[in-house]
Amino acid sequence: MRFPVPELALPMAAMAAALAIPSAVSAQETRIAPAGHLPPMAEIGQMDWLEGTWEGTGIGGNRAAESWLPPSRGTMVGIFVQTGDDGGIQFTEHMYLMEEGGSLVLRLKHFNPDLTGWEERDEMLTFRLLAIEECAAFFQALTLRCDGPDGLVAAVRMRSDGVQVNELLFRFRRADAAPPLTSSCSDAPTTVDMNECYVSVLGRAEARRGEYLAAALERNDGDTDVAAMITQADAAYRLFADAECGAIYQYWIEGSIRNVMALTCRIGLTDRQTHTIWENWLTYMDSTPPLLPEPEPTR
Repeated sequence: MRFPVPELALPMAAMAAALAIPSAVSAQETRIAPAGHLPPMAEIGQMDWLEGTWEGTGIGGNRAAESWLPPSRGTMVGIFVQTGDDGGIQFTEHMYLMEEGGSLVLRLKHFNPDLTGWEERDEMLTFRLLAIEECAAFFQALTLRCDGPDGLVAAVRMRSDGVQVNELLFRFRRADAAPPLTSSCSDAPTTVDMNECYVSVLGRAEARRGEYLAAALERNDGDTDVAAMITQADAAYRLFADAECGAIYQYWIEGSIRNVMALTCRIGLTDRQTHTIWENWLTYMDSTPPLLPEPEPTR
């Protein structure tokens, strides 16, 4: 979710980054509760449209992404990752969207790249529901809504200088679905065999990503700036994959399937990164054949 500190002063480093955003939006996406407002009745199942991985640009035009796991016993768990100018993680957010008192509330905590928190140990930011629609939820000072069939708009109010309140807008697109489980792995006789199978699939996926990345760098070896930024973008992908698939593992920590879930997450993200490299750097605008074949899901 993106710097959601509604009408509160931010830490100094966060303040500088927030002010680097090109501009606040003009139309108001967020809402503020009127006096005496009571949260509407709502259930977590009404937010199942949020499930999945969303990617876009965030602070300073840098890459940002967030993912939401399926509802589980009245709660959806999400993670947001904001990268910085160097391609590394600038900060993350751990989010819980949960049922409470017959309505919904969204709670979150911010973390620095070293996993130290912004908020005190037992403190968090809380956004209570104001209104809910078929594909939109309006919380106090924070909005989540669909933007077409594959888009997500997230907006939050922030007091940037102790006086002025700005509304920040983020647009995401839904990432492609991860490839289905391969029959060779899903048919493995034991959990250990299945884990080993997916480790092998991941190894093939990573080897191909390395091959396509090397080809992209070779094509741009005459432009050191471009080559450096390609390398930086790939490093940012790896940090995001670590955080995203680590969250998947943690979510399934009590189950024997935890390794399979984390590995399939990593395979899917690796394949998407390989395809991104191919599309951006190994193809041509005209009919010239690509430098390498279009990558298929790893089997």
